[in-house]
Amino acid sequence: MKTYAIVAAIAVGTLATALASPSGLPAGWLQTGNAKTCEGRVVSASNAPSANVFSLDCQPGTAGFSTLMQQVAGTDYAGKRVRLSAQLRAEQLAAWGGLWMRADSGQRVTAFDNMYNRPLRGSFGWQPAQVVLDIPADATTVSFGFLLHGAGQLQATQFKLEVVANNVAVTGEGGTPVLPRQPRDMTPP
Repeated sequence: MKTYAIVAAIAVGTLATALASPSGLPAGWLQTGNAKTCEGRVVSASNAPSANVFSLDCQPGTAGFSTLMQQVAGTDYAGKRVRLSAQLRAEQLAAWGGLWMRADSGQRVTAFDNMYNRPLRGSFGWQPAQVVLDIPADATTVSFGFLLHGAGQLQATQFKLEVVANNVAVTGEGGTPVLPRQPRDMTPP
């Protein structure tokens, strides 16, 4: 899935689910995405960095992606270099997964990284992952989380969103529009 499509799907999904109260997720967290066969929840875990972890479980044959995410005001991060880090574990990722972070300035995506260019694949034990972005001075929101594209299980814990020094390398890129400029598929294909 192209970066633009994931950005647009996250934006639309966030709008559609922002008022819903997701079951089993702590305050501030929500599940969104275009995959219909995924369950996001908190589960107990043994041999993990914490007693409970976030888990995205997508059924075999899943098309699209699902994400567990948060969205915060850009106030504390605007004009700064910010790192999102977490511990991740995967079981049989059919396509890929990763951490992601996005900064929006009004209706524009002004910084974005979803690890698309360095995806997590297959199965692996607990390992650290991170994305680092320069958040523009006019950023109004910062959104972040982890995503699973396709079938499998991706778990995450020990999230940290922090301002870092400018000598920490940026992993992401400048943004693209959150929403398409023109409507598409006005009649079903």
